[in-house]
Amino acid sequence: MPYQGSWVEHWLERYCEPGRHDFRAKSADVLACTRCGKEELIGGATCLICGIPGEHTLVLRHSNGGERFLGGRLCGPCRDEFNERDVIDGWWIAG
Repeated sequence: MPYQGSWVEHWLERYCEPGRHDFRAKSADVLACTRCGKEELIGGATCLICGIPGEHTLVLRHSNGGERFLGGRLCGPCRDEFNERDVIDGWWIAG
C-alpha cells in the first residue's frame, strides 16, 4: 500500500495557519480568505483545518514561542487524526 500523507498536514500546508485567515464575504453565506482561498460558512460552522463542515466544537492550542488558543470546530477526519497523533504540526486539542 502506498504511503498516504496526513489529511491535517495537507490542509495546514495548503491554507493559511488556523486563525490567520483574511476572510471577506464571497456570497450571502460564504466567506473566502483573500490569501489562500479557503472558504468558510458564515457563523463558523466550517472545520478550522480543512474546508468541510465541522462536527466537533473544541479549542486548538499551538505553541511557537507564544501559546495561542483557537476555538472553533473540527470535522470528523481532522478530529480522528488528532485523536491518533495528539500533536500535528505544533497543533493539538486543548483540554
